[in-house]
Amino acid sequence: MTGDPSARRELAAALADEVRGIIETLTVADTPLDALATATGLARDLRAVLGGPRRLRWYEAGGPRPDSEARDAFLDQSPLRGALNPLAPPLELDYVERPDGTRAVVGRARLGPAYEGPPHGVHGGYVAALFDELLGATQAIGGSVGVTARLTIRYRHVTPVDEDLRFEGWVEDQHGRRIVAHATCHAGDTLTAEAEALFLSVDFEEVEARMMERRAANPDE
Repeated sequence: MTGDPSARRELAAALADEVRGIIETLTVADTPLDALATATGLARDLRAVLGGPRRLRWYEAGGPRPDSEARDAFLDQSPLRGALNPLAPPLELDYVERPDGTRAVVGRARLGPAYEGPPHGVHGGYVAALFDELLGATQAIGGSVGVTARLTIRYRHVTPVDEDLRFEGWVEDQHGRRIVAHATCHAGDTLTAEAEALFLSVDFEEVEARMMERRAANPDE
C-alpha cells in the first residue's frame, strides 16, 4: 500500500460508492444490449486496473498496530457497514444514551432493490445480517465482546426497501461469558422486526491460531 493513507481511503470509499450505484442500476435498469456490451468491456478494464497484490485483512497485518487502527480497518472492510466494501448498504452506527441513562446503539440504513426479497421488502436474510452486525456492536456496551452463538429474529412486518430504517440495540443481560442483547428495526413508526442474540466471549487469539492451523492443513481450500 503506497501513498497518503487518508487520500487512499477517500478514493477507495468513492470507488466503493460508485460500485454500489452500478449494482443498483443493474438491479433495476432494462439496459440495451449494446450498452451492456460496452459496460462489460469497461468492467473488464476496471478490474484489470484494480489488480494487484492481495491486501492483508485487518487481523492479518500484525505488528504493533494501535487498537484504533485495527478497529478502523475492521469497520472499513465490514460487509454490512464498511465504507470501502461495496457489498455494504452501508449501516451507520452511533452509541447513544437513553433518557433513563442506559446506553444503546442506534443504526441507520437505507437498502435499495438490490437487497429486495418479497415485493417492496428487504430480503429477510439481509435483515438478519443487519441485526447481527448491530448487536455485535451492542455487546461492547457491557465491556466485553464475543461471537454470535444464537440469533433469533421475529419478523413483524415487511421491512421496506427505499425507506430509511432505524435500528436500536441494547444489552439485556451479561453473566460470565454470556451476553444477551436485544434490538428492534423501525421504518418510520412501524416496527418491522425484533431480534435477540446470545454472544459468548472467546479468546480471539486462540480462534486465529486454530484458523491458521486449519488453512495450513488444507492449503488448496
